[in-house]
Amino acid sequence: MKTNTIAERNRIVETHLWCIDAVMQACPKAVRKTHMEREDVYQQLALRMVQAVDRYDPVKAGLVEYIFAELKAELHDCAAPAQRPTLMNPGNIIPFEAVRQCCLGIA
Repeated sequence: MKTNTIAERNRIVETHLWCIDAVMQACPKAVRKTHMEREDVYQQLALRMVQAVDRYDPVKAGLVEYIFAELKAELHDCAAPAQRPTLMNPGNIIPFEAVRQCCLGIA
């Protein structure tokens, strides 16, 4: 949602803080799997909600549904950070020559 002001965005976030509590209550296992303090999980979810409100497109979904989807995704990301690929993980490094051969059809 392209809000006109930061104050407007913050007002929307403040009126939807209950969504964070609802997600944390609905997914207690995921909250525990983060190995973070509950306050830290809440803060991560609040940051994701601010980003979600900024990106929200009313044509695609309702605001509450979009917020819930974003919060659940963030909770999953916090609970399973090791499953996210990183460039520094040696297992994810692909030799340039292999990429060149695959993408360009060069032998």
